Amino acid sequence: MSNLSPFTIRRAQPADLDVLVAYNNALAVETEGRNLDGDILRQSMQAILEDERKGVYLLACEGEKVVGQIMYVYEWSTWRNANFMWLTDLYVLPAYRKRGVFKALFESVMHHYHTTPSIIGLRFYVDKENTAVVPLYHKVGWKESNYNLWEIKKDGCQ
Repeated sequence: MSNLSPFTIRRAQPADLDVLVAYNNALAVETEGRNLDGDILRQSMQAILEDERKGVYLLACEGEKVVGQIMYVYEWSTWRNANFMWLTDLYVLPAYRKRGVFKALFESVMHHYHTTPSIIGLRFYVDKENTAVVPLYHKVGWKESNYNLWEIKKDGCQ
């Protein structure tokens, strides 16, 4: 991470639960136009905070204020005998966009990626309707994968 950034990056702690719930719901509203079930979201964030195998949130802070977040989780690749690091839940408060929050979060992720030999690649997915972020991802060197994402959901799952 750049020493010139006004933002500090830290791992989320249990005291950040309310922020994680609020930011993830705001992300869902902004990118997919839907409110998430608050109880399920709170339980999910609590589970992540209690078990980093489910994910790790990095928070960008200006002083004590959390202004952005990103989560990563690992996927084991049987073909490569190593991990892919999946990035998700990127959110920056609207008032802090284009001020270096994403850059600070991304530099922290890239530092972890480059210094952890068991991680051989980074991946993430973007909702097809969320086209506004695509130029940013191209700018930092991401390339569209040759894989499509397919899924099956149980009844009632959003």
